[in-house]
Amino acid sequence: MSIRDQLPQFGSQHMISSLIVVSLCEQSTLAKEKDAVIPPPTWCIASASATDSRLQGFIDYACAGKIDCRFILPGGDCYEPNTPRGHGSYCLDAYYRIYKDCNQIGTIVYKDPSYGNCLYI
Repeated sequence: MSIRDQLPQFGSQHMISSLIVVSLCEQSTLAKEKDAVIPPPTWCIASASATDSRLQGFIDYACAGKIDCRFILPGGDCYEPNTPRGHGSYCLDAYYRIYKDCNQIGTIVYKDPSYGNCLYI
């Protein structure tokens, strides 16, 4: 039994035409995506000018329910270095992933800041 035989008789030709149109549209979309320019991956980390007090303030703000901070808690993969700059960079990037905002104390970088088991994703 062919696919055509399995389609309802009242509109099988229309359904086959619709499938062909959908298929052509998907191919056109894929061709456009293939030619699209993909921006380089970016991360947000603490800027060189960010003070420890501003970084700690951001950590407190972000970890009060804005992001998941378990990785910077003792025993977490990103706990070391246990500094406002180390924890702040992790928090800034986690916040950036969700809210698309690097904040005034952060800076965008193009090199993955992950280290050891601490993954910036």
